[in-house]
Amino acid sequence: MSTLPPVNLSVIRIFSRFNNDDLTAISAIGEIIEVKPHAHVIIEGEPTRGLYVIISGRVSVYRNEPGSTTMSRLAMLEEGANFGELSLIDNAPRSATVIAETACDLFALDAARFHGWLENSQADVSVRFYRACAEELAVRMRRVNQDYITAQQQLWRHALRRVEAKAP
Repeated sequence: MSTLPPVNLSVIRIFSRFNNDDLTAISAIGEIIEVKPHAHVIIEGEPTRGLYVIISGRVSVYRNEPGSTTMSRLAMLEEGANFGELSLIDNAPRSATVIAETACDLFALDAARFHGWLENSQADVSVRFYRACAEELAVRMRRVNQDYITAQQQLWRHALRRVEAKAP
């Protein structure tokens, strides 16, 4: 297993506040793993913790539908995207299943190793990391809010068309 050059990590939003020395150190504590097509990288509900960055390939993110054995695709992620970052913040079980669509090379960063590095770094490193995480989560929350509003508008339009179609 090899390390990822720091320049690649600098484009990941949650690492954007780290300097080159920090990124080199993070690269050294992570590892590059190869994943075969259709392999599960993360399974919803499992207690594993760690972040993945897609170096090459494509993965899909799924959620289990409550009361069903069906999964719904939430997203397809490609080179440069990351997933699993929430597990660097909390101890909750995985919130989604991630399956490789193609052969993938992933940079895997174990949460325990990362937190050990953070604890041994200067205090401002942790502050910069958690601020970048908060900014990333804010972006995602705004996107979810907008998607919710759009979905509600579409549902109301559809409902009104049905009512209008039934009216004499």
